[in-house]
Amino acid sequence: MFKFFTTKTVCLHFCHLRKLHPDPQLFLSGSPIQVVEEGKFLGIIFDKKNSHLKNKCTKALNLLRIVAHTSWGADEQTVLHLYRSLIRSKLDYVCIVYGSALGSYLQILDPVQNYALRLCLGAYRTSPSSSLCVLANEPLLYIQRRKLSIQYCLKLSSYPQNPTYNTVFGCKFKDLFERKPNQIPPLSIRVQPDLRAVSFVQRNAVIYSVPATAPWLLK
Repeated sequence: MFKFFTTKTVCLHFCHLRKLHPDPQLFLSGSPIQVVEEGKFLGIIFDKKNSHLKNKCTKALNLLRIVAHTSWGADEQTVLHLYRSLIRSKLDYVCIVYGSALGSYLQILDPVQNYALRLCLGAYRTSPSSSLCVLANEPLLYIQRRKLSIQYCLKLSSYPQNPTYNTVFGCKFKDLFERKPNQIPPLSIRVQPDLRAVSFVQRNAVIYSVPATAPWLLK
């Protein structure tokens, strides 16, 4: 049974409308719910334009800029390791969730990776981002998000008892989003072409079950 507290409940309004429009008025147990610009949930800060995530990565870039000094800085592999640990880990974390944002909001994260790879490789500012990714053996961010989405769905296919299972594999609104191509579809619809590309068949997934006997009690 869930219990919601008014003091810990906030409303974050995501909307495509550019013109002025009032925020929604929501109530919980008769008390109004506060409308905020950003909210934190399970360690994740949601905001309307992904700006918080970009700011966190920018702070890590300052450290990378010092370590990657051309005269006395660390070698290329060390700096790339720092990039993967300090910056890409932040970009990868829950990208399955924020991947539903507008493409223009997701693209503001691309310069973060491009600048970091230029620092790691000592490349010129005019170096193409695709070439930097090849040299650093790093995928472009949109490819990385697709890859992590596939991995998540493949893992989820073995856990039918997971509350997210029916949401991802039992999408009920496919026809609705096909009639409105300008609307951003949820993960369950976005990932279907990629799952077909890797020849995923849901009925062939091996169902994972927790053993009744604890491993340390087995002889």
